[in-house]
Amino acid sequence: MTHFGKALLAVFVFALLGLTSFVAGGQDAANVDFKGGKNTWAGSKVGDWVEYKLQLGPSVRFEVTAIAENGDITFQHTIKNAEGESVSDNSRTRAPDKAPVLNRVPDNLNAAWTTTEYEIGGKKISCDAASWSQEEAKGSVWFSKEVPCGGMVKAITDDKDTVWLLAYSKGGKVFRVAEKTPEPKPEPKPEPKPEPKPEPKPEPKPEPTPEPKPEPKPETILGPEPARDYGDPITMQLPESVRKAMKDQGVAITRMRVYFDEEDKDGGVVLEYEGMRTEVPIIYAAFKGEDCDKELSYKDWLARDGRFVDLAVDIRTRPKVLKGMKVQIVHSHLQGEVETELSRFEVTVPEPGDPWDSLRVRGARPGINRYSLVVTYTNKAGEETTQTGFSHWVVVQSPPMFEFLNSVSAKATRTQAGSNTALAADVRMNGSFILHHGIDPKDCTLRITRKGSREMNLAELPSEVRRVVGKEEIPPGWQEVAKVKFSDGKINGQDVVMVEDSFVRVLFDHSFAATAAVLPVKDEWEYHFELLHKDSASPLATWTVKVDLSIAKPADVDKAKLKVTATGLERPLEVAFLKK
Repeated sequence: MTHFGKALLAVFVFALLGLTSFVAGGQDAANVDFKGGKNTWAGSKVGDWVEYKLQLGPSVRFEVTAIAENGDITFQHTIKNAEGESVSDNSRTRAPDKAPVLNRVPDNLNAAWTTTEYEIGGKKISCDAASWSQEEAKGSVWFSKEVPCGGMVKAITDDKDTVWLLAYSKGGKVFRVAEKTPEPKPEPKPEPKPEPKPEPKPEPKPEPTPEPKPEPKPETILGPEPARDYGDPITMQLPESVRKAMKDQGVAITRMRVYFDEEDKDGGVVLEYEGMRTEVPIIYAAFKGEDCDKELSYKDWLARDGRFVDLAVDIRTRPKVLKGMKVQIVHSHLQGEVETELSRFEVTVPEPGDPWDSLRVRGARPGINRYSLVVTYTNKAGEETTQTGFSHWVVVQSPPMFEFLNSVSAKATRTQAGSNTALAADVRMNGSFILHHGIDPKDCTLRITRKGSREMNLAELPSEVRRVVGKEEIPPGWQEVAKVKFSDGKINGQDVVMVEDSFVRVLFDHSFAATAAVLPVKDEWEYHFELLHKDSASPLATWTVKVDLSIAKPADVDKAKLKVTATGLERPLEVAFLKK
């Protein structure tokens, strides 16, 4: 095995939040074959929903909102953090065979299928459960035909639940995992107390000798609490389409202001911009840029109650009074080039001659926020007419990551092989985070670099083996291991970056294998993980993992430890070589 051999292997562990498997061929729930890779999306109806809890704290919900004639399903996908705050809420439309299923069975492993039950909503639902093992890791995933929106019920990694079903609604009936509540205890009745008698003071007893505490067992998993945010705050660049719209809009605003400032004109210049035309009635609806927020620092945004922005509008019409006039501000948010409407706010129309009030609009998100004016009135024919006014953009600065968690796990074994001892170690690097609301994952790349050395005593090896190992020289300095686009996420067919909406999980593995015949041995590596973006020359965020192993002689194997340090860990993870 080469010294790079297993180091580039990505270990498959289920992604906790929609590390989505696009399984083929949804069908009616009664006929779903989970072993064949099917799911329950095609049998789901409008109003059906599922809600899952994740080991790291967040929760995720899918709800069917519409079904097209061709069978395509529109669903609302909501992610909430551990505090219950919504951090992502998007509508998606997919064919049933392309809709997300939170977990899947690895294609390259022979999974064993069994039947089990899951208790929810006062009943037990039948589940098909697949279990497998890969190297030292174990995994399983449960599915049920009773559960809509994919059918996934629970996922387990190394005997720990990583994703589990909290609730689901099917056909208007809701089933929810019951929360355990303590049984009420009866109030104790007061009993008559006898008069206290003086008790003799006991003879002082000698202090017992404290028993020696057992040696602590080596830990195999270590991870910090999720960081609320991670990385230096960044300011999103305006997309080219927004820059052009702002430039064109500036010209139009100037021309329409000139028109309204000429009081004696009943007609006016002909001007068109995004559906507006200077015909009677004429509407000028714009924001007063000098009185509006344009860019907010992350610190200021956090300090604002309700995450508000301050806006000021200027709306003029000719004639000056329009029948049934109403004004709304439409708040939308950009993620890359994709714009999503978030909310609408009613604006109070002042009495004729009174000025428009300044506004405080809540709910701004990190990244690029667009506020558009919409004016509605009743025309001469009695029809309600809507006209879109100009827009204003507010950029909110933010760190590139939220809920960042960088955890590591490690296993080390020693196996007696005749007179020799085989050593094996595996370090799993597990990073997860919610991406900055304004960043499109398709614009991101993960870059993995490392530097280090692996030194062995080859003198005792046969010459033919020594020649092969000797050819593998490790270049000095930082070396690029891989660049992985978030849209692909794979290295050599293995999942390394898994993305569902804005939730990202990064999984990577470093392995070591040797025998006591090559001692002394050193294995020292430092890995850098860099979040790259197409519009940034430098990484948006970087985190590291260091691996350190040193064994001088065979007698040291019993007490040798693999040491791992990582960004965010308060103390190193140290793992002893356990006898296998």
